[in-house]
Amino acid sequence: MGNNDEFKKFLMEHEDEEQTDVILRKMLDSINGEDSELSDKAYHTFAQRTGIERRKKMRQWSTVLMRVAAAISVPLLLLSVWALHKAAGADVQWLQESTAVAQTRDIELADGSVVRLQPCSTIYYPEKFVGQERKVMLSGEAFLDVAKDARKKFVVGVGNMDITVHGTRFKVSSFPGDEEDEVALLEGSVEISLRGKHGSVFLVPGEMVKYDKTEETLFRRSFAINYYENVLSAGGLHFDNERLSDIAAALNRHFDANIVVQDSSLASERYLASFINGEDLDDILAALNTGGQFRISKKDKYIYLTK
Repeated sequence: MGNNDEFKKFLMEHEDEEQTDVILRKMLDSINGEDSELSDKAYHTFAQRTGIERRKKMRQWSTVLMRVAAAISVPLLLLSVWALHKAAGADVQWLQESTAVAQTRDIELADGSVVRLQPCSTIYYPEKFVGQERKVMLSGEAFLDVAKDARKKFVVGVGNMDITVHGTRFKVSSFPGDEEDEVALLEGSVEISLRGKHGSVFLVPGEMVKYDKTEETLFRRSFAINYYENVLSAGGLHFDNERLSDIAAALNRHFDANIVVQDSSLASERYLASFINGEDLDDILAALNTGGQFRISKKDKYIYLTK
């Protein structure tokens, strides 16, 4: 049986299960499909190949699937949804943990791995790991301390990347609204691959990779492990060559703020800064603006940064 036929059979059998909704919503959160004509065409291609047009439940998901199918190829969509279900097995329950603004949470997985979830983040993980790999899905930011298991690789799916690890401590940041994703390795080794592209990148401790979503490129940087870990241990903030737009988004998540960068050239300016002494939002903005690069103004509940 081909992948399309097998996926069609599986989807029909599990269309009423809550996890089908969870997986599809996760995929929807990771993409944008604004071209309605392209979305409609892509969806109908998907529907014809899977035979779901006349299914009541799948009609409820038509808008979601239009956007998914328009954003990625139909074969990749089939394999992504079907593989996540099949890898975990029908008897495995998938769990979800989320954090609110200014909230962090520690989560222990079934294998003993620990995930420190940062503000405004969500992780999906199975109640137990079965099969040949341990896979979780993350939207947002987290620090992971992965338990070693030579027989089962650990895979984190974020945005457009898969991160494969074997007993590793690392931080990953991947918010749908940010311009870049980031993976920073403190211990062990990780392999980073982009879905739909050939090749992969291996990191050693003290290296980080940033993925530019617009340019679809990866670039590597080095960092001081001890200092970086001190920042994480203190619950501080570390910005390593980050755009001001992404820094503003991070500050909004951590302080429940509403910072708006009003100039595109200012938004693309990059900064290197750390804050580990409990600095408040005003202190951080003042430190970032030491050279007077921008003007800070406040109106109602908003903070505006302008040239």
